[in-house]
Amino acid sequence: MASSALGLGGMLASLTFLDRGTHGFEFHWSPLAVPAFALGILLSSAYWWIVFRMTARSGRLGPGFLTAASGAVMVLALFAFLYPIRFIPAAKRTDVVIGLSLAVLVLGTIGYIIHTMVRWLEQESADGPPDGSAGDE
Repeated sequence: MASSALGLGGMLASLTFLDRGTHGFEFHWSPLAVPAFALGILLSSAYWWIVFRMTARSGRLGPGFLTAASGAVMVLALFAFLYPIRFIPAAKRTDVVIGLSLAVLVLGTIGYIIHTMVRWLEQESADGPPDGSAGDE
């Protein structure tokens, strides 16, 4: 919980440092960095509080609440990933977007393959040994 809070705080603080430069974007100190860092810690802590409450089933939060919170975190991550693109010069922006799209496609395909392999291995493990023996010889 602490690691993701620091990570989200650092990510939001770094977004406040972005500024237009001669070759794209540059980092410059911003007084908004400290409040953005605190906001990131607060958002991450709130998200993990929701996850822990749903896991313990001790709260009155509906199951859709965790889905909505996870969706909000995903939208925030997507915004943070795409926000710096506006600082890239227009002549280079198309190439960057094409490269990012290909990277998402390749990484998504690799993630799908890993997910499928893990499910396949878990299913085989649950079915038992293929020869029908109990495994304790």
